[in-house]
Amino acid sequence: MFFRKITTKKNGKEYVYVKLIENYRQDGKVKQRVIANFGSVENLSSDRINYLIASLKKLHKEIQPQLGDVRITTNTTSTIKIIRSVLRQSPVNQAIQEIFGQKDYELIEAIILKSIAASETNQPIQEACKNLGFKAGTSLQYYNTLKRLGEDSNRFSLLKAGLKHCQENENIHKSIVIYTLQSTFEGNSFDYDLTGNMFLTQSFQKPITLMLACSTEGVPVDYQYAENDEEAIKKLSLFVDRLKSEFQGNIVVLDEHNYFPTTMSGCLIAKPMPEATVTQNQNQLFNVVTYKQVSPGKIKELKAKLAKVSAGLENLKADILLGKLTKESHVTKKAENVIKSNQCDELVLYSYEETTHSFHYEIDQAALKQKQESVIMTPWIIEGQGRDISFEKIQEVHRKTDQFDVLTDQLKIPPINIYVDYHYSPEVISGHIQLEILKTQLLGAMNTLLKGGEL
Repeated sequence: MFFRKITTKKNGKEYVYVKLIENYRQDGKVKQRVIANFGSVENLSSDRINYLIASLKKLHKEIQPQLGDVRITTNTTSTIKIIRSVLRQSPVNQAIQEIFGQKDYELIEAIILKSIAASETNQPIQEACKNLGFKAGTSLQYYNTLKRLGEDSNRFSLLKAGLKHCQENENIHKSIVIYTLQSTFEGNSFDYDLTGNMFLTQSFQKPITLMLACSTEGVPVDYQYAENDEEAIKKLSLFVDRLKSEFQGNIVVLDEHNYFPTTMSGCLIAKPMPEATVTQNQNQLFNVVTYKQVSPGKIKELKAKLAKVSAGLENLKADILLGKLTKESHVTKKAENVIKSNQCDELVLYSYEETTHSFHYEIDQAALKQKQESVIMTPWIIEGQGRDISFEKIQEVHRKTDQFDVLTDQLKIPPINIYVDYHYSPEVISGHIQLEILKTQLLGAMNTLLKGGEL
């Protein structure tokens, strides 16, 4: 179905009408017929068309299966179980219990687990958590819990826990690195039409300057965000003071955009080193290894290839169940052909048990992550060194900050337009930043656990 403008002439005057038309087939030919008349085009303002679009979207949501609904799979259940175990053994857990107490602990735990196991769902937080089997809570309870996570009064507890987490998993006693990122927080709001029924969803975007403190291995431990670059410059010294209160090593600020002077009290300022620059003091040089996602186009292409592999291997599985294929050599040959023809040799793992005719395959998530990342190494140099700082040589810094470029609303309970700035308050945005920090810490610990390491 589609809309079309139809022009007619009457008494020498042209009239333009809007009609809803559909195609249909009759006697082997495609024909068209009018389903509804929308009157003269003069009566259709842009606002009325927008409300019509919103109404159609609402109707589409009601009749279309929700692609964003949380689906519980074996993998989802397993991930939740592992992350919950990692969280409860982590130093972060003690800080969370101090902040939220026994009463609200299950709510914040549910938010953390949901943000890892089902971060892409479009369901409101209370529905998503209920579907995942977590504690039943209202949208307001979840909102206030995430807001409390972002309150300034809770920063020190979470910073202390983050540092302890890193000290247990890596060597962090020498340096912490501060990155300055141009980030965006994304949410949604809606508005009612004059009838009070149809609503028009609008995107909410808030650019922020995010200062992120990380270990040299790329694990975030604390943050400070500002509305603009000027505010970030003012807040840096406060940020450094907070870090120094809990950390005795060097604090190095990577000043990629020349926001800061070459010397500041309590920290070292590093700048990208121009090519062909010669320096006598090699102790001031270090490399920054940046891990960046490849272009969206390449990721889309990779996902399409994996979808083709999955379809091919599902057909192979069906042939095995129907008894068309039984010998291991035949199954292996077919599986290898499907995987190699789609250039997914290192991405898909499979196994076949001939005695039980059991075929299993899965995507190697670690290999997939490597395929989706590009690695860039750049030299940096300490520009100025304050007299109050004894600098210890840094060999290499690993920068893994992609996940902070765009922060997406995890609550999915959009407000009415006029309340959008109140709803997405500084504490709520801070709560999302802190949530991303906790996610990164826990996922790193989980990967260590799965590789056979200790938490």
